[in-house]
Amino acid sequence: MIESLIWVFTAKCNLECKHCYVRTRFSRVPELGLDEKLRLIEEASELGVEYIGFSGGEPLIHPHFPAMIKRCGELGVSAGTVTNGTAVTEAIARLLARHEVWVTVSVDGGGRRAHEALRGLGTWERVMRGIALLREAGVEFSTIMAVSSLNYREAGKYVELASKLGAEAACLIPVMKVGAASSAGLAVSWREYAQAVELAVEKAEELGLRLSLWCTPFAPALTRSPYVSYWSCRQAEVMDLDPGGRVLLCDVLDFVLTSVKGRCLREVVAEYEAHPLVRTVTNPTPLPQPCKSCPFSESCRGGCFARAFIERGTLNGPDPLCPLAAREFS
Repeated sequence: MIESLIWVFTAKCNLECKHCYVRTRFSRVPELGLDEKLRLIEEASELGVEYIGFSGGEPLIHPHFPAMIKRCGELGVSAGTVTNGTAVTEAIARLLARHEVWVTVSVDGGGRRAHEALRGLGTWERVMRGIALLREAGVEFSTIMAVSSLNYREAGKYVELASKLGAEAACLIPVMKVGAASSAGLAVSWREYAQAVELAVEKAEELGLRLSLWCTPFAPALTRSPYVSYWSCRQAEVMDLDPGGRVLLCDVLDFVLTSVKGRCLREVVAEYEAHPLVRTVTNPTPLPQPCKSCPFSESCRGGCFARAFIERGTLNGPDPLCPLAAREFS
């Protein structure tokens, strides 16, 4: 059964980041109404969904966001959100603290120059102010750096900054060739990402800060550090939704499997779990080489299927960012 929903519930945003994977894909998708959103949260709770992650776009500028967070709190569903941090106000910070929302703030480097190269002039001071407001309100937060060809050398400095800001963890996520980044030359290479992880791990171990590697199921091929956490979407009991309630195979791929709009969530989840594409990515057989003989194959299962499809046209891996697979194909 699905344990988590990852919900890109809006494409609306107050920034135009160079590496955004949402804006060009979902800006014309009609959003669910507030009543539909609240019904979805209620049905998710009834199904035993433990966590809903709200992303965008920029969730904090959306007028429905407070009501959605409050409903999660009333029903005992854990909520999280990924934000660019520039729209945090004292009122929003209090809301997030009151409902114990786990907040992940985008900080794309160790300083102003790297961050604003991706997110625009003036964004650095605004996100730093937003983080200060979160901290003052007692909100637990982590930071996340989108690792690109522009900023991968900043990973160590970024982890150091995250520690100074009071983050519970520093996260890294590799930029993929999708959305605005598909033609901007920002997607990180396997060598660049490996270097970024090495720099980040070194600093995390020095400072005693947890490091979370998103979309990096091959993490054991890069590091065995006890400070590092990772997971594989191929094993996760998770379902992705777009702003219109369409169920996606992954929120960076345009495979629409079904929709929750006007339908019972229980039926949608059953349809999703039985879908041939879902079964393909959760149990890829046969695994290609070098994945098949890899010591990490049981947990990784071929790595990120979205990245494999974007770059190689297959859902069964191997992950182009995995250093073991990359060396095999280079």
